Amino acid sequence: MSEKKLQDIALFRYRVIAPVLNEAGIRQMSYFRQMSEKDLDVPYLGKKRYKPETFKAWLRDYRNGGFDALMPKLRADKGSSRKIDEHLEKIIKEKAEKFPFLSSAAIYRVLISEGEMSPNLMSEGTLRKYIKDNNLKVLESEPTARKKFEREHINELWISDCMHGPYILHEKKKRKVFLICTIDDCSR
Repeated sequence: MSEKKLQDIALFRYRVIAPVLNEAGIRQMSYFRQMSEKDLDVPYLGKKRYKPETFKAWLRDYRNGGFDALMPKLRADKGSSRKIDEHLEKIIKEKAEKFPFLSSAAIYRVLISEGEMSPNLMSEGTLRKYIKDNNLKVLESEPTARKKFEREHINELWISDCMHGPYILHEKKKRKVFLICTIDDCSR
């Protein structure tokens, strides 16, 4: 976040707490409760509501550290994952390079089945975001279109389907008919 954005947010917070800087605790809480019922127009975030405890925290931060303490804190570990350590990072990169055709979900299942990680360690979404953020799934060529069931030789794959057909009369009785079709994939 740029310095200007940080200062704009700090100025917004200061404007919210300024009316009660010199007030006693009861008046402060009354004011904070009133403010918590309003939709506040936060710079860069839009309309938002806050709890009275948030306003109290802003007031405490201002009293302890001045205007600079009202600026949002940036994550010190931005750009790195809290769930993925160096060992697991190396394994994920190896799997992504070895199996470039696998989806992130498939890599997640492979890591769990091979015992490299437990499902409690992270979610599939966390792994997907990590793979996307680190560009680990870049395919060298465009994927080629292929049909799901397509074989080169006769009798390699047979496809069949069944469905309910119409009722027919047989010896003055109504009988149900089933239509069954079986096709060799190669010869059709």
